[in-house]
Amino acid sequence: MVGRLRSDINVTPLVDIVLVLLIVFITLVPALPRALATVLPRSGTGPAPALIRLTLAADGTLAMDGATITLAELPGLLRATTGKVVLRVHPSLPFHRATSVLDAVKGARSEAMPALIAAPEDA
Repeated sequence: MVGRLRSDINVTPLVDIVLVLLIVFITLVPALPRALATVLPRSGTGPAPALIRLTLAADGTLAMDGATITLAELPGLLRATTGKVVLRVHPSLPFHRATSVLDAVKGARSEAMPALIAAPEDA
C-alpha cells in the first residue's frame, strides 16, 4: 500500500475560499454607495424649460406648437429654438412615421432626447 496515489479531489480548500469570499461580500455590500450620480433641479430657481410640442396627427400631418410644418422644415425650426421636445403620435400611424420625425429631431439637435406620447384614439 505504500506508494499508491489517491485520485479523489480534496474540496476542503475550495469550500474555505468560498466561505471567506461569502463573508467578505456580506460585510461589504451594506457599505457600498447606493446613490445615483444625478443633478436634480432646485425648486424656484429660474423659469421652467420651454416645451416644443410636435404632433403627428392621424392623417400624417406634422405640427409644431399648433402650426403645420413639413418634415423637411423641422430641423431648421428646431435649430432656431431651445427647449425640450415632446412628440405626440397618433396610435393609428405606423411606427416608421414616428421614427422619421425622431431622426429629424436628432439631426437638428444631437443632444436631444425627445419624449414620446401616444395620443388616445379620440384625440
